Amino acid sequence: MRWEEINSFEPDDFTIFTMPARFAEIGDLHGGIDNEVFDIAPLPEWADRDEAAGAEPPADPED
Repeated sequence: MRWEEINSFEPDDFTIFTMPARFAEIGDLHGGIDNEVFDIAPLPEWADRDEAAGAEPPADPED
């Protein structure tokens, strides 16, 4: 989904039955992702910043 659509959808709106029509209408929103380079080096700093600001750490998937 596009950023501007986030508040207008529920997770159940995206199913194996609804996605073919959406894909046909808007195309593949992730089509060029493999052509982009992203640096993950800033992520630990951002996590520390967010935690210092009071954000909850992500849940442990083992719990």
